[in-house]
Amino acid sequence: MEILNLENLSFKYSTGQDYAINNINLTVEEGEILLLCGSSGSGKTTLLKLIKKELSPVGELNGKITLFGNPRDNENSCDVGLVMQNPHNQIVTDKVWHELAFGLENLGIDKNTIRLRTGEMASFLGISSWFDKNTSELSGGQTQILNLASVMAMQPRLLLLDEPVSQLDPIAAREFLNAVTRLNRETGTTVIMTEHRLEDAFVLADRVAVMENGRIKYCDTPKSIAEQIIKDKASPLFNSLPASSRIYAMTNGDGECPIDVRQGRAYLRKAFEGKYIKQNIEKAKMNNRQRIIKLHNIHFRYQKNTPDVLRQLDLDVYKGESLCILGANGAGKSTLLRMLSGGIKPYIGKMKSDNKHRISMLPQRAELVFLKDNLLEDLTECCKEIGYSDKDGAEKIAQLSQVFNISNLFDRHPYDLSGGETQRAALTKLMLKNPDVLLLDEPTKGIDPNGKKELTGLIKAMCKQGVTVITVTHDIEFSAQTADRCALLFNGEIISCSAPQSFFCGNCFYTTDANRISRGIIDNAVTCEDVAKMWKASEE
Repeated sequence: MEILNLENLSFKYSTGQDYAINNINLTVEEGEILLLCGSSGSGKTTLLKLIKKELSPVGELNGKITLFGNPRDNENSCDVGLVMQNPHNQIVTDKVWHELAFGLENLGIDKNTIRLRTGEMASFLGISSWFDKNTSELSGGQTQILNLASVMAMQPRLLLLDEPVSQLDPIAAREFLNAVTRLNRETGTTVIMTEHRLEDAFVLADRVAVMENGRIKYCDTPKSIAEQIIKDKASPLFNSLPASSRIYAMTNGDGECPIDVRQGRAYLRKAFEGKYIKQNIEKAKMNNRQRIIKLHNIHFRYQKNTPDVLRQLDLDVYKGESLCILGANGAGKSTLLRMLSGGIKPYIGKMKSDNKHRISMLPQRAELVFLKDNLLEDLTECCKEIGYSDKDGAEKIAQLSQVFNISNLFDRHPYDLSGGETQRAALTKLMLKNPDVLLLDEPTKGIDPNGKKELTGLIKAMCKQGVTVITVTHDIEFSAQTADRCALLFNGEIISCSAPQSFFCGNCFYTTDANRISRGIIDNAVTCEDVAKMWKASEE
């Protein structure tokens, strides 16, 4: 049965000049998992919003949207459920049980039915043990599972997921995607999901639709899509592919293209024909760098009678280094970043730093850095506050907007931007301030792999100029490519801090897929580039 049909669909925002969606034709069958992927700003989120009429943006809409055989506007709002990027943005009540029941209460459903549905969904998704908790006490992963359960309690026929794991740690992300797969397999719910992190989502999909400039360029099975992108050597989506597919392409692979870790390991063993290769582990070289921040025996809690968020924490930060801090949702990473910014103080312990440093911070909700209704106006006002002349300010904006690729967004309201566009625009504004220390809280959220690669290059260039960059992130591959050191925050303290190669090769779960694929075949390889380099060396 046909669940969704898009016919010659085009859409242009009321404040935009170009079409965000351009002549899309797409059919989705009942029980299917469709993965939408593509570069930031390619139209993925706009397309999802158009499908759910209550969230449809204001603008010029052409073409037809047919849901369950009827025009979209005739459909019941409960038939289409949506889980958004930010787990906390969708929570509206203070208790887990009330959050589960809230949507059903608004539909006027009787109490007995509500109790049955919430109890059943809590049991199915493993919520029972924290059913009576406050929603404020949940980790990011638990919050996103709760969002999923709250939506599914209303029994939608179509589930829309807008980058649902972009703010989750690797373990929580896998748990969430496993829950989605169970719902699809056991209830037949149709799923359309957008995602940049394809390592886990790619293999779960029945079909993958690749979007580019508001159009669907490819739509096929995951394996076929991977092979098409590999054949198109100029494709900007190559870096979006799972690590196994990229390793296959970078080692001139024969046979079927692998799309997950297990298939990647089987391919790599065959490619190396029983050879065992080991490369030396590089260590972080901090001896010659100036220490600019020292945290010693830090303890912090938000309220007097609540548990410590940070405890016995020690950390040294050096001038010109890129430090990535990883850890589970709720581990205290954002709290640590706020302390480094001077926004909060420890009640035990000391933080020593040079007060002359200019510190800029990108919060998790990047849209909060904007104050004006127009992006260019906001950036121009920022330059005036800093003290730039009109000419120098315009030149600085032009230079940075080219680096972050936001020139085409100047006439847009900051809140109308996609997740990746918001991140890039916010980073542009922060860099106008010429900071000595740059604090980034989940900077790759919503940014496609090519954008991450550009951000990596920018961070490395800034570090060479003496800027210290401290990044809180769940993006393991980004950390492996970007950091001089990686630190793991657990139970309120830093339990490990070392160079990326040493850090990731010693972990089983907080490590890259390239390391999982190559471990025991090529030891100490962390990135796809490491694997390709060692393969090339073995061929010579």
